[in-house]
Amino acid sequence: MIAKLIFIVTFIGASFCLELKQVVMLSRHNIRTPLTTNLKLLTPKRWPKWNGDTGYLTPKGRMLEQAMGRYFADWIIEEKLLIDKCSRNQVLVYSNTKERTIQTAKSFAEGAFGDCAEVFYKNMTGMDPVFNPIIRNDSEEFMETVLSDMQAQLNKIDLKDPLLRLNRIVDIKNSEYCKTENICDLSEVKNKIFFEVNKEPDVAGALQLGNNLVDAFLMAYYDGMKEDDVAWGRIRTAEEWESLIKILKAYHKIRFQTKLSDKDAASTLLKYLVDAFHNGSKKLYVLVGHDANILSLMSAMSFKDYTLDGQFERTPIGGKVVFEKWHDDVNGGDLVRVRYVYQSSKHIRDGVEASLLHPPLEALLQMEDCAVDENGYCPWNDFIRKFNIVMD
Repeated sequence: MIAKLIFIVTFIGASFCLELKQVVMLSRHNIRTPLTTNLKLLTPKRWPKWNGDTGYLTPKGRMLEQAMGRYFADWIIEEKLLIDKCSRNQVLVYSNTKERTIQTAKSFAEGAFGDCAEVFYKNMTGMDPVFNPIIRNDSEEFMETVLSDMQAQLNKIDLKDPLLRLNRIVDIKNSEYCKTENICDLSEVKNKIFFEVNKEPDVAGALQLGNNLVDAFLMAYYDGMKEDDVAWGRIRTAEEWESLIKILKAYHKIRFQTKLSDKDAASTLLKYLVDAFHNGSKKLYVLVGHDANILSLMSAMSFKDYTLDGQFERTPIGGKVVFEKWHDDVNGGDLVRVRYVYQSSKHIRDGVEASLLHPPLEALLQMEDCAVDENGYCPWNDFIRKFNIVMD
């Protein structure tokens, strides 16, 4: 018989023994090609060539995800949650239907468990409902309230400086977009909110255009392209990146972190997680989706603000929100710890493979109404109560 792991946590005047009982993680896919093909209209410059279709996982993204899988498998076995890397009946790797999520999930599973774990995804052309961050509530009151809140957030945003920076980077004054649409300054483009039932919330205009451009630059940076091929060498410093990333953060915050709409967009994912926590027969669940899934879930669950050192993004490519259930052998109760496990922007660009010797970065996460101790542990019953309140 395998002996139970005794995990000692010591803090002022007390200690207790913890045993890891379950891990549920929500992952964003790894490095992909840009999502849009119309970027050429926004600049007279030639874009770098990508090998792969629009929105597909890149070979480097596959390699990094395999390494992340090995890291987590080694950690989980070290903690005695699983006996070895061939615990097929105790692991579920579940992906959305997009190519980049399926291939990320397969890469994680391959790195973690070789051929001893299968990836489950639904055979359908559209988004899997569990991962689909669409609006489902069609009540008039709900729609009016959310639209008002989204507009209020939009009115507060001041992105003039980063948008002017984008103008200079892409040389928009000499672009086809300027010639045909007579829009030659992104900071002057109006934003329009789109909020419809059975569709993702969206914001067309400067935010969307800026997001698409910065996202393409960021993926080129992550994939390790030469500096002159990343925004034509026009982004050189961390400060310049941070300025431009404000556009991404604002775009995603309005779309997926507006109160009420966040819960609605994350409702199917929340239900799946609650079922995994309450009735799940697996010791390890790995769900592979998108930044929208992480953002809407964390907003709906009222996670406190957090900082990811070494990262430009709030939801880094390949990053994982890891829910850990621990049993306190001394006091007889269960605890939860939630971490954001991720790689720094530089480590992704440099292709640094995560391992127990060189682990990825992490940040402890906290939720409102689920007080944590100094080691980041929250009572399990408080955690589940929080889920139940959100689900009501």
